[in-house]
Amino acid sequence: MFHPRSSGTNAQVNDMTLTIPTHPVPAHSVSAPLSRTKRGVATPNKLWPQHSVLTISRLNMTQEQKDLVKHNINKWAPHTNLYFKFIDGPNGDIRITADNGNGPGWSKVGTDAKNVPLSKPTMGIGFTRSPDSIAATIQHEFGHALGLRHEHQHPDRTLDLNNQNIYDEYELRGEFRYHADDNIIRTFSRPQVTASENYDDKSIMHYGFSASRLNTGNPIPRNFNLSEGDKTFIQSLYPEDKTLLGKVLNSGIRAMISHATT
Repeated sequence: MFHPRSSGTNAQVNDMTLTIPTHPVPAHSVSAPLSRTKRGVATPNKLWPQHSVLTISRLNMTQEQKDLVKHNINKWAPHTNLYFKFIDGPNGDIRITADNGNGPGWSKVGTDAKNVPLSKPTMGIGFTRSPDSIAATIQHEFGHALGLRHEHQHPDRTLDLNNQNIYDEYELRGEFRYHADDNIIRTFSRPQVTASENYDDKSIMHYGFSASRLNTGNPIPRNFNLSEGDKTFIQSLYPEDKTLLGKVLNSGIRAMISHATT
């Protein structure tokens, strides 16, 4: 991850040349979070610094796979104050590899990626399923990369889980009970996480739940796109700077990144 240095970087925006400071915008210039209902779960000490430029490596992928990854990651972009710079080299802050041997996908949570040696990926995406499924997985895993946790582990979830069936499901595919606990069954307490007041079963961070996973209640289908709750929650974690200076800096930095990657 890098921030613009204090000396600044020039970028052309329309007919103006801007000198863009390369440090994060001060916290006092960031406007208050949106007032719409926010839904989500995140680990606050794993969030990236505000207004960061995150470099994202796409490793061992075809051009089609790289394009699919970029397109779906960018669905988060309008709802954060972060900037995403995609590179083909191996030294990104977030390093995504094609990984068809370890399930649909996996990711480190937020800044845990900084603890991974540069020689290793911080996220894996499997490309052996349908395009819609792959797209949803990319959005879900990148939510983790931004610091989000599973929505079905929200402190106020309303699921009535059949724990034994879930354990059996995990054991049938060679995994352990603690994997089921960590990924599905355990809920987070509010002191552990930043959680919205409202649980959102439409979140991209929510697993699908078939009838066999539930004691009571209707099955919950898998979600394939960011929910409105996802958008407002991530905005509350990485709020937009709505000042005039903030808008100019935002345009300038995005132009600089776009120019650097073309």
